[in-house]
Amino acid sequence: MNPLRSGLFAFLCLGLVTFGNHALAQSAKDLVSTWTPVSVEAFGPNPKGLLIFQDNGRFSLQLMRAQLPKFASNKRNAGTADENKEVVHGSIAYYGTYSVSGNELTFHAEGCTFPNWTGTDQKRTDVSISGDELKYTNPAPSIGGNPAVLVWRRAK
Repeated sequence: MNPLRSGLFAFLCLGLVTFGNHALAQSAKDLVSTWTPVSVEAFGPNPKGLLIFQDNGRFSLQLMRAQLPKFASNKRNAGTADENKEVVHGSIAYYGTYSVSGNELTFHAEGCTFPNWTGTDQKRTDVSISGDELKYTNPAPSIGGNPAVLVWRRAK
């Protein structure tokens, strides 16, 4: 291949893996880290949690609202209907394996606090990494409604 064509080929390949200032996750290795939530609309301001991607292809995700009610009984299995509802509406956790293809991330959920996701593949689209920021879209959130954009920051 002549040098001009080689340069053009390299430029086109680079264009496939970058989008503006955001680099697409080219492989699972790009995600390996511990991430903390920055913006998760369904969980309100200052969401709490962790998203951990291991280099062996496993992940663990926990998300919750900044303020969840304490149970008056001080026993997890003795919450009132209202306390339980607030916790279910304000948190989710799941784990399993993950894979990356282009700018799509798939969580293969082995277990989830929303049982309907257990044993399913959860697709995330428009995955991008810019510096220490991970961003993706959940096209089918567990609460229904419009697609949700989640933003995470690499934990230091």
